[in-house]
Amino acid sequence: MSPLVLHFPESNTESYARAHLAHPMDLHSFTTCMHLRTHPGGVHTVLSYSSQGNDNELMITMGYEVGLWIGNEFVNLPHNFHSRDWVSYCVTWSSHSGGAELWINGVVGEEQYLRRGYTVSPAGFFILGKDQDGFLGISDTDAFVGQITDVNVWDYVLNSAEIREQMSCDTTSPRGNVFSWGVTPLSLYGGVQLETDYRCH
Repeated sequence: MSPLVLHFPESNTESYARAHLAHPMDLHSFTTCMHLRTHPGGVHTVLSYSSQGNDNELMITMGYEVGLWIGNEFVNLPHNFHSRDWVSYCVTWSSHSGGAELWINGVVGEEQYLRRGYTVSPAGFFILGKDQDGFLGISDTDAFVGQITDVNVWDYVLNSAEIREQMSCDTTSPRGNVFSWGVTPLSLYGGVQLETDYRCH
C-alpha cells in the first residue's frame, strides 16, 4: 500500500484533511479499510462525511468500541482488541440487510444492524480526523490524534479474502473505487503532517 501517512499530532479544531472525491458517495453499501495508530485514550473520529440533510451521514470513530454513524443513526461495533501499534480496521455495511461488520487485523466481530434500506446521500463533504457539526462545520469533539494511512472506501462489501488482503503491505493491494489512498486528492489543514515512515508488518 502507499507509504503516505497523515499525522495528527494534537487535538484542535483546525486539524483535518478534506478529500476531493471523483466518485459520488451515493452508497447502498460500502467497505472502508484503514491502518491506524491512535493516541491512547478517548474517542477518535477517523472519517466523517456530512450531507446537507445529515451531519453524520457516514462517520467512523475509534475508542474502546468502534462507532458507526449512517444517516444520523448510530451503532457500536464492540471489540476486545487494543494496541498502541499499527492496526488494520475494515468496516462494512449493506443497505439490503442493514448489517454492519468490524474487521480488526483480518478477524471479524459480531454483526450489528442499522439503517436497513437506506442510501448514503451524495454531494457531501468527506474529511479525515474530525467530526462535522453542520455542513462542513468542524468540531474538535472526539478529534483524531495519531497516524492514519491506507484509507480506502468501496461502494460494495468486500469479501473476507479481499478484506484480509488489505492487511498486507503489498503495494498492489486493491484501492477503493470511491476514496483511493494516494490517488484521491487531499487538502491538509491545521498542522496535519505528511510522513512517509510507515513501517508495515
